[in-house]
Amino acid sequence: MKRSRMLLAVLLAVPLFATDLTPKEERLQTLKFGIETEIIDLVRTLQQEKNRDFLDELAGIFRSARNTDLKELLLGYFLDLKDNHLENDAIKELSQPEKKSNSFLLTAVSYLTGIKSKASEAVFVQLMTDKNKTLALASIRALAKIEATGRVGEILKIYKDAETDVNFKPDIIWALGEMKARDAVDPLLKEYEESDNEPLLQGTILAALGKIGDARAWNLVQTALDSDNSDLRAAAVGTLGSFPGHFELATDLTKALRDAQVNVRLAGADAAATLKIPELQEILLFRVKKDPEARVRTACLRALAAYDGGATPVLALLSDRKTDFSVWREALNQAIDKKWSGVSEALQKVLDEENKAKNGALAPVIAGALLPTRDSYRTLFGVLLLNDSVTSRSLALRAIAAGNFREYEPVVRNLSVKDPDVNIKAQATAILKTWTATP
Repeated sequence: MKRSRMLLAVLLAVPLFATDLTPKEERLQTLKFGIETEIIDLVRTLQQEKNRDFLDELAGIFRSARNTDLKELLLGYFLDLKDNHLENDAIKELSQPEKKSNSFLLTAVSYLTGIKSKASEAVFVQLMTDKNKTLALASIRALAKIEATGRVGEILKIYKDAETDVNFKPDIIWALGEMKARDAVDPLLKEYEESDNEPLLQGTILAALGKIGDARAWNLVQTALDSDNSDLRAAAVGTLGSFPGHFELATDLTKALRDAQVNVRLAGADAAATLKIPELQEILLFRVKKDPEARVRTACLRALAAYDGGATPVLALLSDRKTDFSVWREALNQAIDKKWSGVSEALQKVLDEENKAKNGALAPVIAGALLPTRDSYRTLFGVLLLNDSVTSRSLALRAIAAGNFREYEPVVRNLSVKDPDVNIKAQATAILKTWTATP
């Protein structure tokens, strides 16, 4: 009996000392036996890959970890995946916020709002009056983000309380707008009338009224569109998407997109994305190409992408290596998010041109963007392996390994022998070893 137990112990220990472990088994061993710095490095890699293989193990690590940086990183990882494994843990952390950094607490708030946690309503209500003002404001905004419409009364109570810090007002007003709180319209209109010398506050109120969509706000919007204050003007433009029935909207938005102030043009682009008025497409494309401010160029591109025919201009910009980088990067994001047909062809053109020119400027960006959605773009990783950039080839090999794209075995074998970079050789050799171990 004793001998049998010893044999079983030896058999169970074999995987730990085996030399032919697959990458997944090696990662599992790191999670089981690695020090926290090693685990942090692994979590960052898993986050980039959007890998879901070890959720239970990582949740267990969160519960036992003492390292706040690791716990914060794990919250961000589970947030990216929109996974609720840590929902109860995050609520528990927030219910006892003392002696915890704001960075960690705010990450916990972001995680719970990102997964739309209904179970977190009570703790956010509790934290609205916490002595930590940063956390209190974040909790007010969180209730709006998780659409806790049943808590409007409690938020209004704080809004109307004379003891409430006046600096809380903008966040409370924003939350009421996001929650489309009809009960807040009358006190908001009253506050607007009493705030003639506070254009920033008026702008916040106007934005909230616009989100609520109450018709009584339209006259205020019309007046604010001609305000000398650009913040109030931008707020008025930002509400236009809530009033689609007014015939002059195309004129108002064209004027906004030509405004000298950046914040007004940004508001115009956002409203255009909501309303999708056909007459605006020409000026939006002009602003994409000519606006002096990168933020406006990218906002106008997002607006164009929202139109039914948005794929055509956006993919044209994506396929052109001469496109301004900020616009090109946003075009890449939009194309991948919207899963348009023609994305592979546009990127193939860019990569072919870069490979021919022996220029790896855009290829690493493409490789990193495609890694999480590798199955949809597997043919492009072969082109990336030909790129002059070591980063591009390394990311392509990671995608090929993670996706188990064995059609690339001849190319990977060639890289393991002939690539000029020693790290690429080692990476390719490791992939071949894994494939040999798991036929």
